[in-house]
Amino acid sequence: MTITADAENVSLRFGIGLVRKSYKISEIKSCKPVTNPPYYGIGIRILPNGRLYNVTGLKAIELQFKYKSSVVRIGTNKPEEISQLIQSLIAGKEIVRNMTETSTKNRETPIWIAIFLLVVVLTFIPNFQETRAEWNDNELKIKGVYGMTIPFSEIELADTVSNIPAISHRTNGYAFGRALIGNFKLADDSHSKLFIKKGVPPYVMIKCRKSVPIYINFKDKQKTMDLYQTLNQGKFLPDLDI
Repeated sequence: MTITADAENVSLRFGIGLVRKSYKISEIKSCKPVTNPPYYGIGIRILPNGRLYNVTGLKAIELQFKYKSSVVRIGTNKPEEISQLIQSLIAGKEIVRNMTETSTKNRETPIWIAIFLLVVVLTFIPNFQETRAEWNDNELKIKGVYGMTIPFSEIELADTVSNIPAISHRTNGYAFGRALIGNFKLADDSHSKLFIKKGVPPYVMIKCRKSVPIYINFKDKQKTMDLYQTLNQGKFLPDLDI
């Protein structure tokens, strides 16, 4: 991974540049060296208060921003040096040394590249799996990433819709290509849980008493309709009011 900075931006690049991120100096409040706990791991990770970009080790810098509470941690084997230089840029001081040259350029050996690729594969492959739904006399089980169990007694409404609501951003979920899985904030500031492939209507909308609305569909449209019909047979939902 390569970290670069100038008077305008702090940037990072993974490997050959498939993943790139850039942050404006004018929006950064501070930068400090930190040590990550071992369970933060490597790769691109979601933290309780932000994100981590890391390819090896526990050392990192942490960027804090002026206009948002989330932070960004970037793995480096020179956290003190890099944070000092970025702090100087934030303060508007003249930098004699070239930041690009003094930034961290981890010279990944083939084994670290292999480890990073393995982490990416293990992280993303499960998200491409078809969402599976199973049910018995008492509950609906949505399996896979961010899966959940829905007792039939908690379902108030099950219906089909042609379009999903406009989405603002994901809060704790996965969005890649047409797949939306996990927790999302909608454009109207409400929240929802999605298990969908965009562009393959219809979608089954499930409203429960104690959870946010849930939307689910499958690549096979007939399978989506089978789920909808099961939820509305009356066999499992005798009190369902649709």
